[in-house]
Amino acid sequence: MGGSGPCSVQSKGRNMRDTVAGKLTILITAMLIAIFSGAAILSLYIQERSATRILRFNGAQVADMVVGATRSAMLLNDRDQIQHTIDTLAEQRNIERIRVIKKGGRIAYSTELSEVGSMLDPQDEQCIGCHQKYHPPESLPTAERARVLTRAGERILGITQTIKNETDCANASCHVHPGEDLLLGVLDVNLAMKPYDIARKESAIEILAASLIGILLVVGVTSWTVHRLVHRPVRKLIKETKRIASGDLSARVPEISNDELGMLAKTFNLMARDLETAREELLEWGKTLEQRVAKKTRELDHAQDQILQAEKMASLGKLAAVVAHEINNPLASVVTYAKIVVRRLKKQDDLTDECVENLEYLESIASEATRCGEIVSQLLAFARRRPGHFSQVDVNSLVDKALFLVHHKIELADITAQTTLSEEQPEIVGDPSQIQQALMALLINACQAMENGGQISMDTRPIPEGVEIEVADNGPGMTPEVAQHAFEPFYTTKEHGSGVGLGLSVVYGIMQRHGGRVDLETAPDKGCRFTLFFPNLPPQSTNEEVTS
Repeated sequence: MGGSGPCSVQSKGRNMRDTVAGKLTILITAMLIAIFSGAAILSLYIQERSATRILRFNGAQVADMVVGATRSAMLLNDRDQIQHTIDTLAEQRNIERIRVIKKGGRIAYSTELSEVGSMLDPQDEQCIGCHQKYHPPESLPTAERARVLTRAGERILGITQTIKNETDCANASCHVHPGEDLLLGVLDVNLAMKPYDIARKESAIEILAASLIGILLVVGVTSWTVHRLVHRPVRKLIKETKRIASGDLSARVPEISNDELGMLAKTFNLMARDLETAREELLEWGKTLEQRVAKKTRELDHAQDQILQAEKMASLGKLAAVVAHEINNPLASVVTYAKIVVRRLKKQDDLTDECVENLEYLESIASEATRCGEIVSQLLAFARRRPGHFSQVDVNSLVDKALFLVHHKIELADITAQTTLSEEQPEIVGDPSQIQQALMALLINACQAMENGGQISMDTRPIPEGVEIEVADNGPGMTPEVAQHAFEPFYTTKEHGSGVGLGLSVVYGIMQRHGGRVDLETAPDKGCRFTLFFPNLPPQSTNEEVTS
């Protein structure tokens, strides 16, 4: 928090000048002031023109009214009546002065008696409109007959109205005017503009006040809108960005609109989710790295154990081949001579008790020698591998055939066998006789482990890397120490005379020759589960005779 102080002060100082919302508000405010000011000025100008036009029109009507009111008195040349009429009309509101000016410029009648009889200069404001640019007096429009002058600090609107020499005037018996004179004089009416000026000022004040209020309202609404639609989302985005920068990747911005800021919020949230997912993956990798290293280490140890096992079996195989070769011939001689002596003794009559006892000894010698010969045969089978005949093999048929060949052992041991064979009819490239030998070895091993009955299951299933055959039983299982040496030659836990410990070693060798592997899962009182894995590709060397 301490490190964010300067940033906070700087941010507060930049709220109006350096933020997008501030710049936008200032720009809109300036534009609104210019627009409202221009509108107010234009409104005042239009109002001024309209009011002046109306005032001129009203002044012209007053002039026409004065001409009409004095017409009869002028025809009778009744000067007193004319003056009385002018004075009476001048008493109306806003009429400052009424004058009748003859053609020569002399003032004949006026509400200001002091100026009656005086002469006007043609350049005076009430005369110049008729004497410039040779305009015919009767054709002057109202705008040119009106003028604005200032008297005693107040504005006065002057309207001149020509008095034409009409037929009634030219033929009047009172004062005959030549018919060629078109103009007899001018009526000059002065109207006070003070009420109009007061109203104009009040209207200007009202317009300016309304414009100012409108500017304030619009600026307020604009500021609120900009703050809500721009400033607040941007500040929220900045705040959440700082959270992400500080390491909190759970920061999200509300997606409340479909405009550019809404798209920016969606993009920000997508980026935050991607960053959070990436960090979770990195954390997961960090958590599981040690486990994966340990797993790879175990796999390497297992591979090393397999290599050591293969080397051990190869060495034992060579030793077994030598021993079997050296022992096989003497054993054959012992069996042969023992059988010959037994045959000769049986042909004699009246054998003594000693001879009978010797005969039994000889039969035992022959029997044990025969058993030794069988052991030697197993040693030779383990030490030597006959050439394999590899072909496309149906795994399901091999399982069925292996079960058929050992079904008598299964039935005698009161064991139930069941199979779950894949419907895909998985096939591999291998030697069917060797694979069948491996399956039978596993089945016989299970039967020997379950003397009091049990259950055997055989499953086949294809996997992406190849095919697996599983042989499982619910027998007594193995301890970890026994399972560690299960595939070693001559290692057995059976009673003396029940086996020499080569069955699982043979299975191991067959799987090695097929480029596969055999896995064992077991625990005490939980049975054994052997899984034979055969790869999809055939082994590279199939016809060599290699000592396992």
